[in-house]
Amino acid sequence: MKNKVFYLFLILNMCFFYPGKAQKSLIPHNNVWNVTDFEAKGDGKTLNTIAFQQAIDNCAALGGGIVNVSAGCYVIGTIFLRNNVQLHIEPGAELLGSPNKQDYVPIPQKAGLEDKFFLIFAENAEHVSITGMGKINGNGDAFWHKEMLSEFVRKPKSWRPSGLIGFVNCRFFAINDVLLKNSPCYTLWALGCEDLKINGITIRNAIDGPNTDGIDIDCCRRVLITNCNIEGGDDAIAIKSDSGRLGETRPCEDIIVSNCILSSPPACGIRVGYEGDSPIRDCIFQNLTIRNSNHGINVISVLPNPNYPCAIFEGTKIENIQFNNIIMHNVTQPIYMWMGNEKPDKPFGGYMKNISISNLTATNVGNSFIGSMLEEKSIEDITLSNIKLFPGKSISENTYVNVWGSCHPYVLYAKNVSGLHINELAVDFSSTKEIWQHALHFENASDIRLNLFSAIKAERIPLKHLIFAENSVLQISGNSYKNRKSHFFLKKDSMSKIDIKN
Repeated sequence: MKNKVFYLFLILNMCFFYPGKAQKSLIPHNNVWNVTDFEAKGDGKTLNTIAFQQAIDNCAALGGGIVNVSAGCYVIGTIFLRNNVQLHIEPGAELLGSPNKQDYVPIPQKAGLEDKFFLIFAENAEHVSITGMGKINGNGDAFWHKEMLSEFVRKPKSWRPSGLIGFVNCRFFAINDVLLKNSPCYTLWALGCEDLKINGITIRNAIDGPNTDGIDIDCCRRVLITNCNIEGGDDAIAIKSDSGRLGETRPCEDIIVSNCILSSPPACGIRVGYEGDSPIRDCIFQNLTIRNSNHGINVISVLPNPNYPCAIFEGTKIENIQFNNIIMHNVTQPIYMWMGNEKPDKPFGGYMKNISISNLTATNVGNSFIGSMLEEKSIEDITLSNIKLFPGKSISENTYVNVWGSCHPYVLYAKNVSGLHINELAVDFSSTKEIWQHALHFENASDIRLNLFSAIKAERIPLKHLIFAENSVLQISGNSYKNRKSHFFLKKDSMSKIDIKN
């Protein structure tokens, strides 16, 4: 796995920073078109869709170049980007999505998306980019009611655009530095794309905005996301594999996410899986800060209720995923890995294996869960290294496990896992006043290796046991505990086998 990581970094760096002949940008930078030359008006009132599209089409017709947007507020409907065109939005410039449905053009049916309306869209395009220090404003408030659909989410109106920016089957495209805000739904969705670089963008969506994901990477290859700051009302970054939208099986692979700050109060900082049956593999998430979110790291392979609208027929195949150098604060569930059926009426074809999390520090957090709902099929080969957890969130004593994150009051709950290796895990209860039953709870788990586990327990916390094992096989070594009693350390049932050393 370490060699794979090294070569993945090498390949992506070569693709993006040392482009060879095949990757060389074809954009002629001396070919600059200004949207104002096509009578675009940045007055915040005039509809400028035609002016923008004429500038883009004329630029592309001469081999490509830069379409420049100077300072001002430009109202637009759907615009389509073309080959070798760079849309450059200057500081002080803002593209504002029209509030009117008639200004949005349905994307081509062959694009594979059920959601048909985007503000900015490209399909089968190459060497396309969006750059500059300006803003793209989706005008989300115009498409939501003030009333709440649920505790966290506003009710959308009967029609709204599907997203701010959509790319389908594109190659060699980049988005740099821009501010994306107030998306009415998805913010940036890439489907079936290759060689994508997203760097230095900021996303600001309403935390009660429905389906306002930050970045969705779906069935893509060779993606680099760096130095981004994302906050919104749904997953900040989601890695998906819904190849049904493309009409062919295509994995989502070779993804790097690095040096980002992520926040999603009702959803996930990072989500891997859930939508689609194709493989998700060879992904690296590193040097991230995740705060004020429901889930920090969320990895899901699920066969949902057949009435659910997502096109999942077997379950996602997830493997070779690394998380490293992660800081979390105020996250309800820092680690959540869930595999299985919501309803056991169909055979499950997904899997989850070879996932590692290292160098994670999480403060004021709730519980974590790693588990399969299928006794006959386990999550395999999970490694946790140098993990520091500081519980502080309130956990109900009688909650149950489901795909959306309900879980028992255990700091780490592992169920139907084979090959869970934990090295240097520290749990510090000293700052919490909440009820916790166990620090670690293992159920139907095999090949569990727990090395250098330490715990600090405040006397006021009515903790039952540090470690509870139910029908599990554990090897425990090199551990230390403060404020402990002999009967408090470990409890197991008659079916469990425990080997304790040092």
